[in-house]
Amino acid sequence: MSDPDGIPWLTDPQRDFLAHLTVLTIQPQLKPARSYERVSDALGELAESGQVTLRADDENVWVFICGRWIVHAARDWLEYMTPRWAGAGSN
Repeated sequence: MSDPDGIPWLTDPQRDFLAHLTVLTIQPQLKPARSYERVSDALGELAESGQVTLRADDENVWVFICGRWIVHAARDWLEYMTPRWAGAGSN
């Protein structure tokens, strides 16, 4: 398990699930529509340039893009849902 964002309790699968949720949040808002892969790639580029950040407290985690809150997840929900998402074959 890595800790690139200073959130020691957040596992790599949970980070992946948050990335997935972020794509699903942004994708339907785009006109014209963009593929899941295209949105994911664009978010990856933003993350590499430091424009995607995670913030957390003991009970919650938030995904911010360019300083704007995009996704929120309660820690207990994230712990419950991540293995179910991963077990379903992810996407």
